[in-house]
Amino acid sequence: MPERFRQAVVRALARSRGEVRANQDFRFAGEVARLAAVFAVTMLLPIAFLASLALTSLRWEELSVEADLEVRGRGATQGLQEQASDLFARFETATMSRLQRGESPTENLGDLSPFLMAAYRFDADGRLAAPFVLAEPQPQVPPPPGWWEEIRAARDLDQTGTPEQRIGAWRRVEEIGQAPMYVGEARLGVGRALADAGRVSEANDLVQDVFSDLGTIRDPRGFRFGHLALLELAAFRLRRGEPTDAETARSILEDLVDALLQEAWIVGSAAEPAVVRRSLRQLEGVARPDWLAERRSRLAERQAQLRWSDGVRNELELVFNRLPEGNFRYVAGGPDSPAVWAILQSKGQLYAFSFSAGALLDDLRASAARTTGLEPDLVVRVGTADSLPAQAMAWRSLGPALPGASVYVLPRDPEGLARSVTWRRTVRLAVVLTSVFVAAVGALWVARLVVLERETARQRAEFAANVSHELRSPITQIRLKGEALLLGLVEDGEDLRQHHEAIVRESERLSRLVDDVLDFAAIERGVKRYHLRPEDLGQIVGLSVESARSEFGRAGMAVEVSVEDGLPRLLLDRDAIGQVLTNLLSNTVKYGVDGKWVGLTVRVREQFVVVVVADRGIGIAADELPKVFDDFFRSTDPRVRKTKGTGIGLAIVRYIVEAHGGTITVDSELGRGSRFAVSLPIPSMDTPEP
Repeated sequence: MPERFRQAVVRALARSRGEVRANQDFRFAGEVARLAAVFAVTMLLPIAFLASLALTSLRWEELSVEADLEVRGRGATQGLQEQASDLFARFETATMSRLQRGESPTENLGDLSPFLMAAYRFDADGRLAAPFVLAEPQPQVPPPPGWWEEIRAARDLDQTGTPEQRIGAWRRVEEIGQAPMYVGEARLGVGRALADAGRVSEANDLVQDVFSDLGTIRDPRGFRFGHLALLELAAFRLRRGEPTDAETARSILEDLVDALLQEAWIVGSAAEPAVVRRSLRQLEGVARPDWLAERRSRLAERQAQLRWSDGVRNELELVFNRLPEGNFRYVAGGPDSPAVWAILQSKGQLYAFSFSAGALLDDLRASAARTTGLEPDLVVRVGTADSLPAQAMAWRSLGPALPGASVYVLPRDPEGLARSVTWRRTVRLAVVLTSVFVAAVGALWVARLVVLERETARQRAEFAANVSHELRSPITQIRLKGEALLLGLVEDGEDLRQHHEAIVRESERLSRLVDDVLDFAAIERGVKRYHLRPEDLGQIVGLSVESARSEFGRAGMAVEVSVEDGLPRLLLDRDAIGQVLTNLLSNTVKYGVDGKWVGLTVRVREQFVVVVVADRGIGIAADELPKVFDDFFRSTDPRVRKTKGTGIGLAIVRYIVEAHGGTITVDSELGRGSRFAVSLPIPSMDTPEP
């Protein structure tokens, strides 16, 4: 530090503090600055660094929580995406294996995928070829006039009329029909009626003609007359009941069923399935049960595919598209379509596979629900890409196999997650702020200790100065009086007696001062011991008042003493309690002389004997009352400063009273005097005497 700066500061302080005190204050300020620097380096900087790390780690922790959720969310979405991809990969592998073996991929669809509803093959021109076909546009031939009335009448007679009536009715239908699609049903009706009339041979020939002439023509309901003719022929043979006829009928029907199950059915037409069902019913009890069961299973599968195909009929006309050989392409259906399409080009053939989008999504949703059950704070959902929530933490498209579908992850309890993050942030901030607060309190406490230490050092310095001054005064008086006596400057009589009394008085004063200093030093070292014995407090009070009476007389102060009769004996150190009373009475002389009155009362209050010393002097300021018993304390009141004192008298009083198990209090008001109350405990009956 530059010397000029130090000198300038000292000169500025010296104007109000004096040269010596200014140098002391400057050195003290330097020590405080060094202490503050050390405290900042060793405490504040590390705490600030740790607080910064804590706040940074808090943010990193929040980010790590979010990252962990996102990682687990991505894992969940990836798992479902892989599940969907694996499902279609297995389908593609099974389909290609079947094609390589030369087998058709349009049959036994359950072996390819449980979600495959139908499979189709298109020809080179892009027309549906198997296992179904789309109906070709046919010119509509309206029925002749009166045809509907005649055919309804014939059908009614089939239920209630005689064979002859039925033959006549169906003949009239045949005459009116004219067009093959209307004539064929009439001829079959005639054949059934002839058979019922017993003219089976004639009926058989007629139906055979229908099969030959009109076999490929369909009736208004979509049935081929050839299929209907075969059903009738088989029925004629089964009706005879002959073994050879039954075998022939079985052969006809089985061939018809197998042919129809291999044939491409028309989408939207129920004719072929109805013929197969009727044939299987006629074969009950005739064909082998295992054969019937297998054909019924195939029929059910074909019917399910046919119903599905009817629902996606419009899409069947749009899926045809040339692709690179051996490649699958996935196409979503229309907005309201239930299908997802897979298209394959293989060996010049185009195949289209129709999956149930609803069943696929339901399976994935079930897997998502299972995944959700394993995640404590995540919810996995499957939906469309346009319905993706804003709070989705991770998502993946399920394309290309499921175009437009996606899987996404949401927090299970967004509000709870936010509360958890807020709670962790609050706790961490509370820890940081608490650390900073503790450091600040520590800094203030250290500063306070430094100030107290400085004040204590100042008080000790003042104490040393006051003690020196207090010692110098009686010593000077003793020396002067002694020299006067030695030199014979004192006449006999009253003057001689006064010199002797002065020497004794100043010696006693010097002795009390030395005793106070020695007692205070012993108290500070913790080696002061008091010998408690049963004593009469009233007697000690009387002796103390008598010792101070001459001092009161010189000060012109009136003394009032009131001691309650029958005081109990207390465990006391006689000399120490006497010192307490002497110090309190001496203070009344110093600071209560203006009031010219001292009061001392001794009373029993519950389990204590209370000694009260009061005066009507200058009093004590309210803000200084809590400090009057502190070591080295002296009031800042100028009237007090003019009075001699060391600042340890009341401190010694407090130590002695507390050592006896008592308490001392003070009540005071500026200009109206002070009142000191010493409470000493009354020993119980079972307290042993020392």
